[in-house]
Amino acid sequence: MASGSVACRSQQGLRTQYTQMRPQMVRGEWGAAASALEASKDKAYKEEDRVMYWLNLGTLYHYAGDYQKSNKNFVAAEAEMQKLWTTSISSEATKFIVSETVQDYGGEEFEKILLYFFTALNAVEQGRIDDALVEARRADEFLKKMQVHYEKEAGDDGKAVGLLYKQDAFILWLVGLFYEMEGSHNDAHLAYKAALRAYDKEYAGKFGTPAPQYLKEDVVRSAYLAGMTADADELKGRLQVAGDTYEKLNSGMSELIVFHGAGEAPSKKDLFIDGRMPDGYVMRIAIPKFEARPFRITKAKVTAAGASSTTVMAEPITTIALRNFEHRLPAIKARAIARAIVKYVATKGTSKAVSGGKDSSTGRKVAGALIGLIGNVASAASEHADLRAWTTLPAAIGVTRMWVPAGQHSVQIDFVGGGARTIPVQVAAGERKIISLRTLQ
Repeated sequence: MASGSVACRSQQGLRTQYTQMRPQMVRGEWGAAASALEASKDKAYKEEDRVMYWLNLGTLYHYAGDYQKSNKNFVAAEAEMQKLWTTSISSEATKFIVSETVQDYGGEEFEKILLYFFTALNAVEQGRIDDALVEARRADEFLKKMQVHYEKEAGDDGKAVGLLYKQDAFILWLVGLFYEMEGSHNDAHLAYKAALRAYDKEYAGKFGTPAPQYLKEDVVRSAYLAGMTADADELKGRLQVAGDTYEKLNSGMSELIVFHGAGEAPSKKDLFIDGRMPDGYVMRIAIPKFEARPFRITKAKVTAAGASSTTVMAEPITTIALRNFEHRLPAIKARAIARAIVKYVATKGTSKAVSGGKDSSTGRKVAGALIGLIGNVASAASEHADLRAWTTLPAAIGVTRMWVPAGQHSVQIDFVGGGARTIPVQVAAGERKIISLRTLQ
């Protein structure tokens, strides 16, 4: 009973802390939100929640513009997530007998990957393009490792369960972007083509997100930059794009690349399933169910140098989370059922030991029955799903690209659904300037 009660209090404390901090995030007071999170660390977060703490604090510092502190927390989270994932593979049995609420939280699959989006952007903001490329590539490599593992994990029917979230098209596009910014045009072209295939093969059908038009331009431009003129001409016709970004880059224009983190990642809630055993024992199973958080600001219109462009969906985080979770639900249910059975067997064993068998006194039998009843109630009451998550992560990431002359610009951001802001930007000829924005409402 104690462990379940402690877990419940811990999760309630995490929810309370986020609720109290959220108004600061809505107002864009990211530094204040980070300070509030740090101040509540020892009250809301337990040792087993450390990855969640680092992920949330890293996100807050990223949007506060303190990229060094942001990276410090993300690096800590990444190291621990890798360690916990490796450990979990070699100790699968513990998942069946220990409640997930008292285990170390190691993050969902999509959380493990999107961490690298932030570390990559942090590197860019600090002028370290090479490191940004490394971070984006590490994300792709880690996702491949996870997929290999899940393909080997058999379900009840003996077939591999696998991941629905097999490739991250958005991350592959980032790899291409950073290769191009680094000047490795042939590698950039290959990465852009891989991203286009991933959008067409994985994202369009599974997550309802087709390839952005700008990615098709990237494929064509990178082919020209790599000296593959014939291929570029063929791709321009097949992909039905103007191919004019190559001329804009060659003429000394600069590009603004805006990332808009919209809304809040899906939360988790308890989904309870009660089953009654032949002896009347109530077996309760708790499963964490993802639930989308509604938000109204889904896009951002960017205006600079007399031109405007609106963000398009590039990374549908909520959709990925919900659909991949549903795909993994049978395995999650299996672990929850196993835990319930272990509790049932333990309770029946304790009851029998106290009753002392059929020759025991009436008092001992009554005591055994009471312990069995208490164990039954405790089992049902202490069963809680693991509701921990990367709560400061956006629900979706939109991207827009626009070319502007080199120089000083006043970039106007109008959020579709309410709110606006202006950002001064200085860009050199041929420079790619990344702007990272966030809204919650």
